[in-house]
Amino acid sequence: MDVVTAPRGADRAAIEAFLDAVAAATGRPPLTEARRNALARAGAGAAGRGGRLVGLGVRAGAPGPDGRSPMVGYAQVDVAGDAGPWAVELAVAPGAGPAVADALLDRAVAEVAAAGGGTLRLWVSAATAVDDARAVAHGFVPERDLLQMRCALPLPPGGPEAVAGGILRPFRPGRDETAWLALNNRAFAGHPEQGHWDAATLADRQRAPWFDPDGFLLLEEDGRLTGWCWTKIHAETSPPVGEIYVIGVDPEAQGGGRGRYLTRAGFAWLSGRGLRRGMLYVDAANSSAVALYRSLGMTVDHVDRAYLTEVAEAAA
Repeated sequence: MDVVTAPRGADRAAIEAFLDAVAAATGRPPLTEARRNALARAGAGAAGRGGRLVGLGVRAGAPGPDGRSPMVGYAQVDVAGDAGPWAVELAVAPGAGPAVADALLDRAVAEVAAAGGGTLRLWVSAATAVDDARAVAHGFVPERDLLQMRCALPLPPGGPEAVAGGILRPFRPGRDETAWLALNNRAFAGHPEQGHWDAATLADRQRAPWFDPDGFLLLEEDGRLTGWCWTKIHAETSPPVGEIYVIGVDPEAQGGGRGRYLTRAGFAWLSGRGLRRGMLYVDAANSSAVALYRSLGMTVDHVDRAYLTEVAEAAA
């Protein structure tokens, strides 16, 4: 098994090519955006805890022109911030077999143990009973489900067309970052992924090729931000899909139909760009949000699942 800390150069290029190939074969990104961003930061020399990011690659088959066999599996182990839990995600080539995923997960746990142990979160996209069984066999327990919900665009007419006294406007780079970060962190206080963003996290997203400030819609009332709907266009899919990337309302401004209004506004912006399919992710435990999205005609496409385990420090 190849083990590469903070992959750069040819190592990172090989990993990126493998991840793109798996995505093309399965129709679904094998790693979340957070993991891909961590890989990009590692390539730039700025990985997680103490620069700690480990890429684990499994190769099999006849060697290629470079003398190495093709990659058939990859696991990435990293950490968000200096105090956050460790995270691992797996990418396995279709047809590679369950032994590849098992070997990757075993080695990922061993890497965390060697680094001092701690909480390890495993994310699996479109989780199945097979994934549940594998996670449990390796000492993980299910933590939470993330629903990907989809709909046809444009949405049927109906719902609030405005918020009384509110102004919906695009995000202004260089001016709105501080106020939006404060609003985001209030709205998602305690959320393991979306909460506690800082300027560097937001800057990462603003540098992404898909970022469009015109599709980052802010609701302003009486001179202060009370909500937002940030959209993202997946131009790489066929057909392209429009996503509500992050949506939120200030906890002090809940109610009044703001969530429904912002959801409809985001999907209207996307349909105005020619998108005919919409999607978003929502925590399955957020029953009010799930009910709202169902009322707009959205249905569950698949479930991403997080599993947790506590890894003991390896013996010296």
